[in-house]
Amino acid sequence: MPHSPSSSWAAPFYDVQEALTGCYSAEPHPSHAGQVRRLRAQFPQASTLLELGAGGGQFAVTAAQSGLAVTALELRASAAGHARELARQRGVPLEVVQESFYTADLTGPFDLIVYWDGFGIGTDDEQRQLMRRVAGWLAPGGHAVLDVYTPWYWARHAGFTRRTETYTQAYGFDAPGCRMTDTYTGQDGVAHTQSLRCYSPQDLSLLLTGTGLQLAAAEPGGLFDPAAGQWHPQAEWHRCMTFQAVLTHAHRG
Repeated sequence: MPHSPSSSWAAPFYDVQEALTGCYSAEPHPSHAGQVRRLRAQFPQASTLLELGAGGGQFAVTAAQSGLAVTALELRASAAGHARELARQRGVPLEVVQESFYTADLTGPFDLIVYWDGFGIGTDDEQRQLMRRVAGWLAPGGHAVLDVYTPWYWARHAGFTRRTETYTQAYGFDAPGCRMTDTYTGQDGVAHTQSLRCYSPQDLSLLLTGTGLQLAAAEPGGLFDPAAGQWHPQAEWHRCMTFQAVLTHAHRG
C-alpha cells in the first residue's frame, strides 16, 4: 500500500481489513495465475515487473513463478513479510521493498509496472506525483497496467451493505469528490473506511498530462453484483466496477 500526506487512513484500514478478512495473508488464488497468463500473452517481451501496493505478495509470487523478475513494493511490514515468506516457501526469487510509493528508491527500469485494486488513494496531485515516478521507473517501450475504479459503478451501488458474523461492509460514494468509499465495521462498532478516487478513461487521460505517461488503451473490467453476491470478470462499460488502463511513455513532439 502507498503512503501520501492525504492518506493517513490507508495503513490502519488495511490492517483492519486483514484482521477481519485475512485477505493479505491468504494463499495465492487461481485468479492470480489468470492475471499472469493474460499479462504474459499481452506483453510477451516483458521480463521484469514491478508491482505497486503488492499486499501479501500473492500476485507477485505467482508472476515470479512464471519466470518474470519481480519487485514487490509494499508499505505495510506484515504484508511485506508475508510476501517474502510465500516466495521462500515456493523457492522463487522475489525482491520485496517495504517503503512508500513516494520515497522508495527502486532499481529499474521495469518492462511492466502493475497496480491492482488500489489506484486513487491520494489526491489528484498525489496521483500525478506517483505517475511521474512510474514514468521514471518504466523501461523504454514498457507498459504500466492499472486497475481504475469507475464513478458510475460506485454511484449506482452506494448504500450496499454486507453483514457477516464478524463485520459489516458498506459501499458509499462521495459524489463531489468523485471517490468510492468502502467501510468495514467490526464487532467493536468502530468503522474504518477506505476512499479511492474514481476516474473515467477521459479523466485519467487528463490526469496524466505532464506526467510523462499517456493512456494507450482502456478496457472495461469486471463487476461485483451485490444483489447476487457474484463476481463477473467481464462487464460492459456502463456497468463495470473498474477498467484496466494501459499506460506508455508519452510521445514528445
